[in-house]
Amino acid sequence: MKSKVNEQPTNWIIEQIKLKSLRKKIQILDFASGNGRNSIHLATKNRIITAIDKDSQKLNNYKNFNYINTICFDLETNKKWPLKDEYYDIVIVVNYLYRPKIRELLKLLKNGGYLFYETFSVGNERYGSPKNPNYLLKNRELTNLFSKENEILSYFNGKVIEEKISIKQRCIIKKTS
Repeated sequence: MKSKVNEQPTNWIIEQIKLKSLRKKIQILDFASGNGRNSIHLATKNRIITAIDKDSQKLNNYKNFNYINTICFDLETNKKWPLKDEYYDIVIVVNYLYRPKIRELLKLLKNGGYLFYETFSVGNERYGSPKNPNYLLKNRELTNLFSKENEILSYFNGKVIEEKISIKQRCIIKKTS
């Protein structure tokens, strides 16, 4: 089924998943999936996607795609997430930051699974939204949060030129415990 969504997938995420999805069938969680630009592009018979977002209208745009399961849920509530612990091979997070529960993302991964995280970083306020420091990662924040019990495979913090200039932090974390 073709995408109704005009947004292009995140190239960095797509490339990382191509490199890491060597198994025949993998479970991927698209956390705060929005319009589904990554979910739709990644969904194949060997990549089963769970897309979770609080906006039911956005989820409705792609809930009928093959190999995508949707969950409508506000990830910023105190309620327990309706996701299975140690179930996913890969969790992707793009342009989303909610610090109170960020470490819980690793609980969702199988041992040996990967967290691909890309979002805005301090300095982005010069180029556009978000400008609020609550939504901007500090330098090395992702590595500092996840490095103690896990393996940091890749880290980047700097200027990204895609549709527009932004300052982003990208990190690949492998769950090792």
